[in-house]
Formats: sequence, structure tokens, C-alpha cells
Amino acid sequence: MKLALFFFLAAAGLHFDLTDARGKKPGGVTVEAADPDEDGWRQLKVLTKGKGNPVLVWPYDGRAKAADGPGNVPVIVVESGDARALSNPRVIAALAAGELLGVPHPAALDPGGLTKAFANLAVSEESFAKGVGLLYVKKPAEAVEFLGRALKERERQLTRFPSEIYPVAILYGQALMEAQKFDAAAVAFLKALKQRPSDPAATRLRAEALEKAGKPEAQ
Repeated sequence: MKLALFFFLAAAGLHFDLTDARGKKPGGVTVEAADPDEDGWRQLKVLTKGKGNPVLVWPYDGRAKAADGPGNVPVIVVESGDARALSNPRVIAALAAGELLGVPHPAALDPGGLTKAFANLAVSEESFAKGVGLLYVKKPAEAVEFLGRALKERERQLTRFPSEIYPVAILYGQALMEAQKFDAAAVAFLKALKQRPSDPAATRLRAEALEKAGKPEAQ
């Protein structure tokens, strides 16, 4: 009964802050959330009243969970093939994060332009975008600083959004792994696991980090 009540309240509190390739709220577009899984995460689906083909690019895997305070879950939706996405660092960072996390999005953007935009993130002034860009261009040791900063920024917010914290923790852990900082990577993956306790990817990555750190028994 208590578990059912928890899921009901979580579902009731799941609201979205939608932006598009222009950084504005898209007209005629809404987001619908499915029933929660065992960790309280819900698959999102984009609905439109228009003739376009909007696609969800953030959260990177289309999953969200109710936050621990007031506020709307950040969601980015772009029209498939909309070239304006290439000049929006927030959209490009979301797409690059998806690529790095193994979930490429069907945004139907020019491949050459997208690759160049991903690489340009490395000179961004925003922590998450810069960290993602550096990781994309194979500079994990440099990415560590900025992804770590981005994770702290999200953890220190008055309202913490799981769909913002989880992917940054995973990317931070991956950067640390590639920089051979295995103990720190295990801690980062543990933060991801706290957001998705049943997640096989975070479980596997933490186990790998602990193994490389010489602490396979520390779970």
C-alpha cells in the first residue's frame, strides 16, 4: 500500500519544462509518461498536434523520475532535421551525451555538422557541455574537472532531478575510468546507482571500477 502510494505521488508530481532547438517552448507538443518501473523511473513519449516530427533528445534515454522538490523536469524536444539544433549548445550537449552513453537519437541532423558541433563543445563555457565535448574528443583527463563540476552543480540544487544527475554521474565515472582514477570512478558510479538501484549498466561499471581499483569485494 505504501509503495503504491509512493508511485502515485511520484507520478502526480512529474511535470516537464519543454524547450526546442531555439531554446523556446515548442507549440503543440506535450510529453506523456508511462507507468514507473521498480526504481520509479518512467518512459517518456512525445505527442504532437501538428504535422511535424518532434523527437526527444533529453533526457538522453527518454526516462525521467520525479524530483525531490518543486520544479519541472527538463526536457528537450527538437524537430527531426531542424538545422537550428546545430547552433544550440544545450541541444548538442544532450545529443553528444546520448552518443557517449550509447543511445544515439534520431534527430536526422547533418552528420558532418553534428560531428563538428560535438567537437566544438570542448571550448564551451558551460561545465556539462565542456566536459561532454572533452570526453567526445578523447580528452578524459581534462573532462574530469568539468563533469565533476557539473555533477556537483546538479547535486547542490534546491530541487535535484534524477534525470539530470544520473547521466552526468555515469559520464563523470567514465571520464575517471579512462583517466585511470578507478577509486573515484567507483564513487561516481555509486552516485548513479543511488538514482537507479536496479540499473545493470551502473552496476557493471561500478564493479569494473572496483576491480581495476583492486577492491572487487567492496560493493
